[in-house]
Amino acid sequence: MKAVTYAQPGGPEVMQLVDVAEPVIKPHEVLIAVEAISIEGGDIISRNSQSLQPGEYLGYSAAGTILATGSDVQGLAPGQKVATFNWRGAYAERRAVPAYNCFPVPAGLDPRVAAAIPVGPGTAAWAYHLGKLQPGQTVLILGAAGGVGVAAVQLASRMGARVIGTGTRAESLEKLRQFGLDDAIVVGEQQAGDQVRALLGGNKVDLLIDTIGGDALSDGVEVLRDGGTAVIIGILAGRNHMIDTEYLLLHRITLIGCLLGPEWGEKQIARDLVNELMQMAANGELTVPVDSTFPLEKVIEAHQRAETRGRLGRVFMTL
Repeated sequence: MKAVTYAQPGGPEVMQLVDVAEPVIKPHEVLIAVEAISIEGGDIISRNSQSLQPGEYLGYSAAGTILATGSDVQGLAPGQKVATFNWRGAYAERRAVPAYNCFPVPAGLDPRVAAAIPVGPGTAAWAYHLGKLQPGQTVLILGAAGGVGVAAVQLASRMGARVIGTGTRAESLEKLRQFGLDDAIVVGEQQAGDQVRALLGGNKVDLLIDTIGGDALSDGVEVLRDGGTAVIIGILAGRNHMIDTEYLLLHRITLIGCLLGPEWGEKQIARDLVNELMQMAANGELTVPVDSTFPLEKVIEAHQRAETRGRLGRVFMTL
């Protein structure tokens, strides 16, 4: 089969499409024929910074058709359409994944959209579960035009929250108004925090969803109300960043790390959230904007597009 690998971490040009052996499933796994791949931020981070082990191939999220199931698998069968997640292996014609990381695709749902739901919308939904967002509260989403951010805007709006989003381009944020964004904050010359305080008349944000990290996190924390909560999702702006712990203490701020992948193997509620999102997408209640689609053999061009700033929507590959 064909799969994407690389010899050393680096830019898109390091990736190669090679011939490899088809995976052999374990008793708790399923084998799928990949039809659509969602390029996730984690894929880009991995490609830039992490080496692959022998037999590993790039990619988090893919949807396709089950070809075979392991002896311990229940509730899934060959011929069934599923979206899948794993830390490796999406960029291939076949992939083996644990059954608990498979989510049935409702009839008629675009496989590209299905492939994108576990990571982006799934993470957004889990962040709100952790942060206990309530109707009438105010949520600030840092990086609102990203894959998690677009879903976070829609879900918060459906919950009846006031939704404030940040981004580097006004035109991208304006497009988010159709998904429920109430207030757009363009960052750059002026910090987001100062603009949010001016908008709200002080520190009145109930919940911060941070998909960026770095200085943006510290800035965002300081617009939370006393007793507010920050959910950390992204580290694109830096893995190591100092936070004023005295400020957290004095203002009773809660910080929560949100990493959904490990939760599926432990918590049924995490799997239920993704299944609910799948049905919402099939019913037209959740939108996953599509920016562009490339064939797998154009993986370099696909990653170049995925790293282009200012776009709104996911970049996909299909087989």
